[in-house]
Amino acid sequence: MTRFRAWCDGRGIVTNDDAIEVKSLPCGAAADALGATPGRRHYCVFARRDIEDGETLFEIPKTSLLCAANSERMREFVERGELGGGLALNCAAMGELMRDEEDGDDAEDDFWSGFKAILPLCGERSLPMFWDEEDRARTLRGTELAEHLAEDDEAFEEDFETCVDAIGAEESEKMGLTVEKFKAVASMAASRAFYVGGKYQEAFVPCADMFNHKTGANSVAVFGVEDEDADDANGSDEDADGASDSLVIKTVKEVKAGEELYNTFGEQSNASLLHKYGFCEEHNVDTATVTLDVSLFEDVFGEKTMHECYDVLKSNGELNEELIEFFEHGKYYEITAKGGVEPEFRDVARVVRRALCRLEVEIPSDRAMVNALLLARLKRYGDLSDLNADLHEDVSGGRSPAGGGVVGERAARLVRRQEVDLILSNYN
Repeated sequence: MTRFRAWCDGRGIVTNDDAIEVKSLPCGAAADALGATPGRRHYCVFARRDIEDGETLFEIPKTSLLCAANSERMREFVERGELGGGLALNCAAMGELMRDEEDGDDAEDDFWSGFKAILPLCGERSLPMFWDEEDRARTLRGTELAEHLAEDDEAFEEDFETCVDAIGAEESEKMGLTVEKFKAVASMAASRAFYVGGKYQEAFVPCADMFNHKTGANSVAVFGVEDEDADDANGSDEDADGASDSLVIKTVKEVKAGEELYNTFGEQSNASLLHKYGFCEEHNVDTATVTLDVSLFEDVFGEKTMHECYDVLKSNGELNEELIEFFEHGKYYEITAKGGVEPEFRDVARVVRRALCRLEVEIPSDRAMVNALLLARLKRYGDLSDLNADLHEDVSGGRSPAGGGVVGERAARLVRRQEVDLILSNYN
């Protein structure tokens, strides 16, 4: 933290030390069990005194953001490879943070050295992208998150190769870049990156990433984010609202002395929180979702029957655009805690039931049809006996310090429990 604060001073980052205190805490047994670097610290922001709504806590020059545009070493490669979005950030951050030190390099002279001092360069190990396949299969079975993680594994390999193509194989080898390093950077970006816009696009924002997330408890907001076409429209680093060349973090409500300040990134389900940040919240009960797609019909009736059903719908002129999207292009519907099963999914199920009846597949009612599909979705979770176990009895031990969340197996069990409860509440 001392090195980081000195780096901030050198980069023109201003901290309101009268109002806030950045605390450095040990990550604890939970992080150790998940493979975090020994001695890893966790950072959080607390109020030294009562803070009014609208007070400025940090001013961060955009020149101090870690992004492709600010990377002297990697910008040319990113531009040459025409990389954009998160891939541009990951490529730049990998080259700046994860490269092997070259002969003659002085770490203290590295532009990002002070920022690197507080980053988990081994990756955010609580994220399930680092769990082995056996643990994923056991703890996340049935959840959409399990499928997303499998897709992520393939994407890491492909994205890394794209970056190597942009950098060049020889230069990448010289820098010591590997897919493992790319994955570590991607995990940091998942939990720390902000969309800044303008020429900066996706970026690591020093200081902003020290605020923890907590659903329903937002304390601050980041101001100075640019419109997409701000640079082109104004010919400067100011957007249409006259934003300065800095990001400014301000309070959006009153905060009492001694309280932690949070930067809440919208309403997210626990599955999303676990995917991107590596923890879940027990109080986050109204955001769970379960997706419903054509594969459920195939689980219940078989692929052959569903192909025949599709032909019946087509011959009868019942294949509208929505049904084509559902059958052929991966369109899906959701069950949500607030709205239940989407009415559009019930409509699809009703149309499919009529077609199945023409094939002499008897389903007694539209309700029975939906219930059969929900039961098929429920079966994907496998043995549910462990869901009644106390969430506090977990091999990873302890809580995540971030927002009071739970990590590891406890987090995975919470995701599964919420999804199962959601399906059961709509089964009738």
